[in-house]
Amino acid sequence: MIFSWLIFSLLSISVQATPLPSVIEAEGSATVIHGDLITARRTAVQQASEAATQRAAAFISSTTEVRNGVIVADNTRISSSALLSDLHIIEERLQGNELTVRIRAQLNAAQGCPGSLPEVAYLRNVGFTAFPLVQPSQANAGGLHDMPVRLPELLARELKQRPGFDSHTATHLRLHSNLDNAPTQMLDDGTLTNLQRHTEQTNMQYIVSGVIRDISQRNPQGGREPHILTDLYHRLDANHERNMRAFILDVYLHDALSGGLIWQKRYMTGGIWNAGQQRTGFATDAFWLQDYGDKVRREMRQVVADLNDRLRCEPFSARITRAEQNRLWINAGSLSGLNPGDRLSVYRRQVHYDSRNEAFSEFVGTGTTLTLDRVEPTFASGTLNSQASHVNIQRDDLVRSQ
Repeated sequence: MIFSWLIFSLLSISVQATPLPSVIEAEGSATVIHGDLITARRTAVQQASEAATQRAAAFISSTTEVRNGVIVADNTRISSSALLSDLHIIEERLQGNELTVRIRAQLNAAQGCPGSLPEVAYLRNVGFTAFPLVQPSQANAGGLHDMPVRLPELLARELKQRPGFDSHTATHLRLHSNLDNAPTQMLDDGTLTNLQRHTEQTNMQYIVSGVIRDISQRNPQGGREPHILTDLYHRLDANHERNMRAFILDVYLHDALSGGLIWQKRYMTGGIWNAGQQRTGFATDAFWLQDYGDKVRREMRQVVADLNDRLRCEPFSARITRAEQNRLWINAGSLSGLNPGDRLSVYRRQVHYDSRNEAFSEFVGTGTTLTLDRVEPTFASGTLNSQASHVNIQRDDLVRSQ
């Protein structure tokens, strides 16, 4: 009896390894423009903070759950999320116009999901559409015309490296027909909505779209100063503010199953662009070496971090593709992390109509559970604890992680 209890305890234990260090140091640097040390220091500290967080040791959690002597859940989760506190600048160096700071900060594990729930172990399918540029002519300087496609591709690639995500690119799609008003669109009767009608056809759980609002140069023509010598000096100064270039990006996140807009954010930055009309291309080595390219890359990392924070605690969902008696088929499989024996809650889709006769979906829990017994790479099937017809489960209803 004691031996059996010991085996059960060993199989049910949650092991944590590689704890986060309590204190960490890191460096960051920034260019001082027109003697503005305050802005340069703020930028350098932000860069150092990002480096400190990225260097944080990973938190590894492994949990095995046993029911009636059978292993029903065996999940491993890795997360490098961390929070910095009590941050101090311990060293500051200024060489020419390059400011370098070294920080020391207290490092704490990031907060878990609301209600002390664990992060979902299954992979969420996230699709990235094209990010069109409002004024394509702004891409002429540097030859950045492929930014609307390459930018979401890079975001998708980086998000896929985060635990819990399987991202895909659908850059042939443009979700917003009117860029000036995105994400709002006007219906045929003149009403406005943020709802997207055809996102479910992508077979994704979430859709990320965006609009590049501005990548203009502050003064691409380089207007002359009143004093000819001052003008000549500024033209020779690669770090002069006349070479500043903007980057403004709006990012939108839609629930692909319902079409609803669930999150949006604007990202704004700017940096020195001293490549002139040289065709560096977007996301090339020559582009990243620009101060402007470095600033854009930081904003891209922030986009991925924000998407991770917004979605990491969301339940995994999959669409029901077929229902027969007490057996269901869903459009997700082992590539999403599903395994035989996994249990998913079943939700029924209810379609409602508003005062304008526009349809919208609501997913209502049925109190039934699907237990998977066959899992293929892209689909899976299992049995319900009751007949599907008894709770009116049909195609296009869905399942969610418990």
